[in-house]
Amino acid sequence: MNNDMKKGLVDKPRHLIQVVSRRTGISPDVIRAWERRYEAVVSHRTPTNRRLYSDSDIEQLSLLKRAINAGRRIGDIARLSYDDLFELVMGDESNATRSYQRPHTGVVMELFDEAVIGIQEMDAHKFHITLSNALATLSTTDFLVEFLKPLHSYINDECKRGAIRYVQEKMAKIAIRTCLSNLYIGLRSSKPEGPKLVCASLTAEYENLDTWMYMIVAQNVGWNITYVGNSIPHDEVSYIANKIEANAVVIALNNPRDIARKSYEIKTIRDNADKKENVILIGTQASEYRQIADSTQAIISLDITSFRLTLERLYSLIR
Repeated sequence: MNNDMKKGLVDKPRHLIQVVSRRTGISPDVIRAWERRYEAVVSHRTPTNRRLYSDSDIEQLSLLKRAINAGRRIGDIARLSYDDLFELVMGDESNATRSYQRPHTGVVMELFDEAVIGIQEMDAHKFHITLSNALATLSTTDFLVEFLKPLHSYINDECKRGAIRYVQEKMAKIAIRTCLSNLYIGLRSSKPEGPKLVCASLTAEYENLDTWMYMIVAQNVGWNITYVGNSIPHDEVSYIANKIEANAVVIALNNPRDIARKSYEIKTIRDNADKKENVILIGTQASEYRQIADSTQAIISLDITSFRLTLERLYSLIR
């Protein structure tokens, strides 16, 4: 089929309103209202006066629905051309995928902006200096929660959107990992008599920089941390927890696959733990394990702040 024939088929009115409704998820009443009030689309009529719509109409209506879901008003967008509407929707949805927020506090905002410039310019030295300045200027908690967490989210989001390149992401994350590793070592022996905590990721999980942030928060609270890394078999996690008589086991969950297997492994770790009340689930996928957490009395911490509060509460109970 040549291009002219394809275009003719796309523009041919051949779909009844019920078909359009099923394909777009817009009710027939709303389609009629948009057509009557705003001329969002213009239907053709059969000899029996039934509305007919083309493939192009369906695409236009689908874009209108997406724009409205993003917060637009139908009266403002109904008569936009397909190209203008498409560009508007892409911009709205691209912005909606961003999970980070630029800090608003003066010093943190300036450091964040300097770090972003270092990434954009591929200036590793400038980026390292900014991380060092942030660490020297801010408290450990503010450095992690107010500065580094939004910066890490910025890097992930902008790389997914294509706004920064893969090599820029790698440069920045290597620098952040080095910074976190140095901070982790620097806090390592601050309170060796503190309650013991094991942190690990299960088999097929990958290392996430957020896990380092959680462990530094735990050290800052006063816990004695044993971090054994990613992709650890669950029986090994149980072994080391029992071997060092850990007061808590923290499991990082960032891979969305194999939820059933990992749920079984979490239950096994929980059953084998000496300190049964202190199994904590963290990571981007932790919320997917709500059912197993409820049945095993494990704790889910979805962000660094709630994790800190959890560890402070457990610390006070243990001490």
